[in-house]
Amino acid sequence: MSRQHHRKQRFKLRSFYVWHRYMGVAAALFTLVIAFTGILLNHTETFRFRDSHVQSTWILDWYGIEAPDQLLSFPVGDRHITLMGDDLYLDRKEIGDDYHDLTGALQLGDMLVVSVNNNILLLTPRGEMIERLKRNDGVPAGIEQIGIDAGGKLAVRTRHEIYRPDKDFIRWQRLDNKGSDIRWATPVPLEPRLKKLLQNHFRGEVLPVERVLLDLHSGRFFGKAGPWLFDIAAALLILLSLTGTWIWLKRRR
Repeated sequence: MSRQHHRKQRFKLRSFYVWHRYMGVAAALFTLVIAFTGILLNHTETFRFRDSHVQSTWILDWYGIEAPDQLLSFPVGDRHITLMGDDLYLDRKEIGDDYHDLTGALQLGDMLVVSVNNNILLLTPRGEMIERLKRNDGVPAGIEQIGIDAGGKLAVRTRHEIYRPDKDFIRWQRLDNKGSDIRWATPVPLEPRLKKLLQNHFRGEVLPVERVLLDLHSGRFFGKAGPWLFDIAAALLILLSLTGTWIWLKRRR
């Protein structure tokens, strides 16, 4: 075989080697992301990624997750009962379960009374549930407001009537007066600092870590172009294996 032919073979081999390196560098970052997220996803249950939620502000912004701007809040003493989405808070403490239709909250002695879901919640000052009174407990349907009368007793107003429970919240008596002596609970704007804290807490309960890992693993985290970029990276890995094998075979000769 002529010297010129050997020179051409070496030049071809060197060219493949250069392309092989370029493809390796291009695919390296994607490979690291796929491999790292794949390892983590294999241990989702161990690390509880499904139950853990992303707290990073920029990732939440990247996903476009926003907290409701308009919050409904009632003062109870020097604190606030606030409904945001389906979550109910006493200041920053979340009161479990899903809620809607908050119509009032007030302090009654050493107890907090909240009207939500057309139920009456009786809470300790720390926000711990004492009892949840429902329709079958005698609570009037369609509560629109709650308040305290001049005697310091609870009253609730529906569309057409006003009711007052006995001291054990067992019997609800309809009142004949118009409730002129009743001070009704009214919503107030939430102070900006507490509002911001609640919004951050709300956003931090929305996005599971597992979802972000899955999106990173598939490339969807990077938008519509992400899966295509990861497909290209996969194609580069295939080419790397082929060119690597070819270079190895050529060098053995």
